[in-house]
Amino acid sequence: MTYFDPLIIFSMADKKKQEYYKNNKKKRLEYQRKYYEKNKGRILTSRERKRSEDPEWAKEQKNYNKDYYTKNKERIMAKRRARKELMANRS
Repeated sequence: MTYFDPLIIFSMADKKKQEYYKNNKKKRLEYQRKYYEKNKGRILTSRERKRSEDPEWAKEQKNYNKDYYTKNKERIMAKRRARKELMANRS
């Protein structure tokens, strides 16, 4: 056993949870889509209110998104490549 083994064990996702989310992916995405469509106006007005109340909010949001993309660029690009290959194989 190496020094890093315990860290790997703790960071693994619960198998039951993984299976649940895998089995209910379509339902979850459908619910999210419906929720967004239903609350789209409220979400947009909330964002506008935040922008008007705090001019720095937009900058902070932009910086957060930039940092997130930088940290997760490899994973994001791998997902995009996989999706692109899948779509190419369907044609």
